[in-house]
Amino acid sequence: MALLVVKDLSIHLHTRRGLVRAVHDVNFSLERGDTMGLVGESGCGKSITALALMGLLPEQASVSGSICLNGQELVGLPDAELCQLRGNRVAMVFQEPMTALNPVHSVGHQVAEPLQLHQGLSRSSAKAQALRLLERVGIADAGRRFDAYPHQFSGGQRQRITIAMALACGPDLLIADEPTTALDVTLQKQILDLIRDLVQERGMALLLISHDLGVVAQNVARMLVMYGGCVVESGPTQNVFAHMVHPY
Repeated sequence: MALLVVKDLSIHLHTRRGLVRAVHDVNFSLERGDTMGLVGESGCGKSITALALMGLLPEQASVSGSICLNGQELVGLPDAELCQLRGNRVAMVFQEPMTALNPVHSVGHQVAEPLQLHQGLSRSSAKAQALRLLERVGIADAGRRFDAYPHQFSGGQRQRITIAMALACGPDLLIADEPTTALDVTLQKQILDLIRDLVQERGMALLLISHDLGVVAQNVARMLVMYGGCVVESGPTQNVFAHMVHPY
């Protein structure tokens, strides 16, 4: 059984101007250890597809089709049950770490919190595990900086912290939504290398979302190209780039 199976996923947004089709009949699957890229221009439906997988769509959105994770149907699942999955079995690294991190809590607290919530660890055990995670993602002097706040870190460091948060509970699926857009080229490569190494270490599936064709070409085995809410090309990454069909 595949880890993630998405069938005929469609998302409509109810707006003042009527019903807007954001995503139409998207289909794909991911096995454990798979890496897949979702690429397309801004507004094509990439991020809203990711939010559907996380159960984080806005209230005005309606979903049809199927999202099956480890045999469990997520479409229509009560929010309380989705909360048990988010950060535990499926996790997300967001595009802008300052919106993903809470400015009034220390970074150590934010990395340790899912460990207490989902794994029932004590405060001291969660802190010890959080320190190991912060060190693993390259936060220097993690013990001293455990109680520091997000604004005291650089953009690249904040993105490393959000990766530590996402990986805290060892999710089956990691979704990285434009994780390097706000970073310079050197930091971008470091973050992408870190994500790749951690995915390989932990045997997770990775869904990497980007508008950058180069990032996708270098970091995933398979890819989907979205345009206007639809998947217009898909296949092994090398094949899609070797035989490009859609103007995008």
